[in-house]
Amino acid sequence: MSQTNNKSLKIFLWSPMLSDVGTNGAMIGMAQSLKNYSNAEIYLINVLGEFTKYKSEKFYFLDFLKINNMIPKTGKISKYLILFFSLLSIPFLIRQVLKHKPDIIITGLVGFIPCMLNFFFKDLIVINSIQGYPKFNFIRKFIWKMFYKKSDYLITMTKQTKKDLEKIVGIDSQKIFTIENPILHRKIKIMSLEAIDNEDKYIFNKKVFCAIGRLTHQKNFIQLLSYLKRYSDQTNYDFNLIILGEGEKRKELEDYIEKNKIKNFYLLGFKDNPYKYLAKSNVYICSSLWEEPGHTLMEAGYLNVPILTSNCPNGPDEIIKNNLNGLKYELGNEFDFLVKMKKINNLNEIEKNKLLINMKKTILNYTKFRFAKNFAKIINY
Repeated sequence: MSQTNNKSLKIFLWSPMLSDVGTNGAMIGMAQSLKNYSNAEIYLINVLGEFTKYKSEKFYFLDFLKINNMIPKTGKISKYLILFFSLLSIPFLIRQVLKHKPDIIITGLVGFIPCMLNFFFKDLIVINSIQGYPKFNFIRKFIWKMFYKKSDYLITMTKQTKKDLEKIVGIDSQKIFTIENPILHRKIKIMSLEAIDNEDKYIFNKKVFCAIGRLTHQKNFIQLLSYLKRYSDQTNYDFNLIILGEGEKRKELEDYIEKNKIKNFYLLGFKDNPYKYLAKSNVYICSSLWEEPGHTLMEAGYLNVPILTSNCPNGPDEIIKNNLNGLKYELGNEFDFLVKMKKINNLNEIEKNKLLINMKKTILNYTKFRFAKNFAKIINY
């Protein structure tokens, strides 16, 4: 369905969530991109209050509930609560569509609900932005085939996810576009210049390895701790590890650190400004089991921090080219991790600069201007 660029588009953005995850920043990046580089009117749908902290931005806000600070943000119960309140908001969403008559709705999380609107509003363009690696069990495959195939277009972060949707779900390849999230902006650089919190400054008196993410099974931090303990035992290298994030695996990680009497691993929790920690670290490590695409890789590259990542699907394995813009180890292979860890920790300046310069080229696609340009091609705007 095409649009003409003399018409001011009305665009809804929908992505219910409880915690401030990467998807949140990606959706706001899309909103800012489309606001800055087109004459679109942007409406953020606050199902749980996920966009409330961005009220200073020049968007329209459609509030269903503001309860994201009142209910658990981690664990299985949080997933069920997100789904419950998202379903509860369907009448509200329909009323807002009838009232404001948007041209487009872009979905992030819980995207199957806006997909239902295609049954009732034939002129509404539904664009599903795949935020997170889709794991297709029986139920999810059914939901994808029942609802997501009704999307007018789908946006994936990686080419491999595009292939997966074509092969596993049977979605027409002409409806799927690979467009990187617009997550990089000057504010990251400015925030990275801030001083480390006073209570954490002592950690940076030696080399620091940094990992960022929710403390969940996906991030695979227990394995990372195990591998780095082995690295420390083998090399006697003096370093500190910091992990920024919260989640249901915190107790398990704390128990591991206490049981092994480890003094140099720090769980610093959620930080409003993780960039000042990342920018002052010597290596960024991604140990995930899966990512789509893995925004922290681009943020590390943006802040000139060398990257070591697992070869997990789909983002890291596709984005990081081994020995070109970062180092990559085989997921679950401790020996390979130790080899790559020693290598990245002993880079000379020429080798380090090569990785950083090539990563700078990689992240060019993750800007607001590039997103707006590619998005306009999808809708012929």
